[in-house]
Amino acid sequence: MIHESLNSKKNSIKFEFNNLNNFLIYSENLIKNSSNTSYKELEKKLTLIKDIALFSDLISDSFLYVMTPNGTKSIESSNFTNESFKLKKGISKDLDVSNSPKFIDTVIASTENVIYRKSYMQNQSEDTILVVGYDIDLLAFWKNFSENNVARIGYTVVTDSHGICLLHPETKFIGKKLNRYFNNVSIQNILNNENTSPGIRLKDETTSQYLNLEVRRYFDKIVVGNNSLIVIESFPLDMVLKEKTEQIQDYFLWISLLAFIIFMLLFLVSRYQLKEEFLENLQIVEEKEKLINANEKYQKENAVLQLTQLKKKINPHFLFNSLNSLHILIDSKPELSKEFVIKLADVYRYLLENKEGNLITVKKEITFLKQYFFLHEIRFKKSINVTINNTCKDESILYKRIPFLALEILVENAIKHNEFTKHHPLNIEILIGSSKIQVMNNYVPRKLKNSESHKIGLNYLKNSYKYYNVKTFKTEISDGKFICHLPLLT
Repeated sequence: MIHESLNSKKNSIKFEFNNLNNFLIYSENLIKNSSNTSYKELEKKLTLIKDIALFSDLISDSFLYVMTPNGTKSIESSNFTNESFKLKKGISKDLDVSNSPKFIDTVIASTENVIYRKSYMQNQSEDTILVVGYDIDLLAFWKNFSENNVARIGYTVVTDSHGICLLHPETKFIGKKLNRYFNNVSIQNILNNENTSPGIRLKDETTSQYLNLEVRRYFDKIVVGNNSLIVIESFPLDMVLKEKTEQIQDYFLWISLLAFIIFMLLFLVSRYQLKEEFLENLQIVEEKEKLINANEKYQKENAVLQLTQLKKKINPHFLFNSLNSLHILIDSKPELSKEFVIKLADVYRYLLENKEGNLITVKKEITFLKQYFFLHEIRFKKSINVTINNTCKDESILYKRIPFLALEILVENAIKHNEFTKHHPLNIEILIGSSKIQVMNNYVPRKLKNSESHKIGLNYLKNSYKYYNVKTFKTEISDGKFICHLPLLT
């Protein structure tokens, strides 16, 4: 409220003084633009402006002079009885006119009145100076200003650039120099202060003789024409403190409001995060349920595969082929037939074993594969070749596990689904590495092939690894070879 009052008073004072300065500005413009105007015509125009100025209740007199080396001559004055008063107090014969043109503001105090004389002088020739001006009644000016600008808080004082009072609520000070106002804040500092921000005005605290209270004074300047005036606003200190308290209260109110807004934002964010977490948890629960259902489905599929594999274990076709081979061997090679019967018995004994988790060690699976291949070798002779290479020197690799019958399935698939002869045999290579077994065979697919039989065995291996969450099982055809990668399980 104080700073609003400061700005309002400053603008009002500047407006009032500029209005009173307008007649002098008009005169200056006439004189400066009179190069093509006769002297008599110029006098008429200046006289008209001088007469118009007298319509203001605040202007008590106006004048127009010519100053020559022979003296001062009044061209026109509305009050000739005061001519000697004007010459003595306002315009002296020995006045410095070296810097003409110039504006001159003079405060003249008498027992009855205080005059603020505003004048403008301009050289008309080398030895002739034209002077035009008017007198402002400061007491009338104060009365008019105070009636139009009723002060709700504090009071206003205006001085010229020398500290002489122009406006004051206690009229006895008008026309006098107010030295006590400038004890701590000098006139020069005020005139040189270019800051216009309300927060950094020049100020002082003292005791007011007018209010007889502790006050805070704010100092500022206004520019009227070519002159600067000083505006001093005084406010009771308790009012200043009260406003500060109100500002602090407003500040804390805004801080509280801001804190509440931040709290609500944090609350909404936390609610949003909780909602997101709830939805994520709900999604996790749903995914778990899906996994459970998928696992149950997988277990059912695995059970079907196990049943299919069990049927395969006692496949009559394999048994009949083996018995036919045995029948041929009994007459031609009785010793080999005995070995054949032992190997056949071992194969079926292995097939009918119950394996926990459908996993078997690499060593047992290779031993079984050698017996199984022996039976096929009797039948196909040189048409198929199986080689087993352990590329890893660590013997503990042989005790890692793979799905039960994994090697047998891949060898049997190679025999069933590829064409081979004695001259173009089927070559099956088993490479044992540190992390997987590669089973490879030359890929020459039969023209009439049983694809369903092929898929049953591979799906069994794929689902077995999937059950143990192993994703590196894969098959591929590369460089004319069918390759299967069997990851090793611990």
